[in-house]
Amino acid sequence: MKNKHSWNWAGGRTITEHGYVLIYIGKNKHLADTRGYAYEHRLVAEYKLGRELMNWEKVHHINGNRQDNRPENLQVVGSNAEHYLLHRKAGSNRRKPREDNPIIKCACGCGKTFYKYDDQGRPRKFITGHNTIAQYKK
Repeated sequence: MKNKHSWNWAGGRTITEHGYVLIYIGKNKHLADTRGYAYEHRLVAEYKLGRELMNWEKVHHINGNRQDNRPENLQVVGSNAEHYLLHRKAGSNRRKPREDNPIIKCACGCGKTFYKYDDQGRPRKFITGHNTIAQYKK
């Protein structure tokens, strides 16, 4: 016996180990997994937009509650990078997606130039090796 005919049927709604709500919609739907379940927040976001979500689009819970799937609490973003940006801590000085990476001068006064952000998007002030204790003893 499957689905609503099973003794263990809970109404087609379940919570994942990560706190997201899954809804049973049937196996032949585009958002459904192999069992026929889909994430409720993706279903609500599609309804809000009036179209299907693209594979690369992510749905962000504005208040951070993964079970609060009201349309006004969901924001569709175009990429993982934009979604991660929404989860950054306030005051983060890391490089934003598509932000320019300007060339700056080394803060030690040596006159050498380099890109402000490293490969991980962290800001730099010194060329590698210039921010040593020996530099401050001058």
